[in-house]
Amino acid sequence: MDMLILARRFTIITLFAAVFAVSFSAVVNRNAGGGVQSHFGANYTCVDTSSPFCRTIR
Repeated sequence: MDMLILARRFTIITLFAAVFAVSFSAVVNRNAGGGVQSHFGANYTCVDTSSPFCRTIR
């Protein structure tokens, strides 16, 4: 009987964690973008918008 209670609690906690993960990823995805590109931790803005590749000014 104790294993049934533990399994039920684990299932409920797992479902709450899954709902939180899906909602958090939706929030992060909605706030992402905005014209700033990130490449290996370096943030820069695309200079040439006509090209499919971003180039930085050096």
